Amino acid sequence: MNLKKKIVELLEKQEYSYKELAEHLNLNEEQLDHALETKTLEVRTLELISKELRIPLYSFFRDPKQLAAYMEEKEKYYDVNIWSDQEIKYKSEITKLREDLQKLSKEVKNKDLLIETLEDQMKKGWADKK
Repeated sequence: MNLKKKIVELLEKQEYSYKELAEHLNLNEEQLDHALETKTLEVRTLELISKELRIPLYSFFRDPKQLAAYMEEKEKYYDVNIWSDQEIKYKSEITKLREDLQKLSKEVKNKDLLIETLEDQMKKGWADKK
């Protein structure tokens, strides 16, 4: 597994650049490249990357093949495969659904306000007729 490639894929899906990640880590791109290529990346740096990407730290250490073999033998309890396209698709769908819910909530508030205004106008109209 090429760790840099996976990190870059995740960055792209979250609309961040490799340069931005390096800056967040107080490194330049060459330093980060060197650490990833020589496998000398410190665990605390890996932890910062996991926090920035909002992924669990352990996901960097899982071998997908070993996990698949383990899951065939055992009952699945918790299986979040951050490297799968399906998992990323679900995450983006959830984000879109949350945005849609916020829009709908605003629309409902606007409709409620309109109804209140119309009811007040109707009450005033009835009061004027009496």
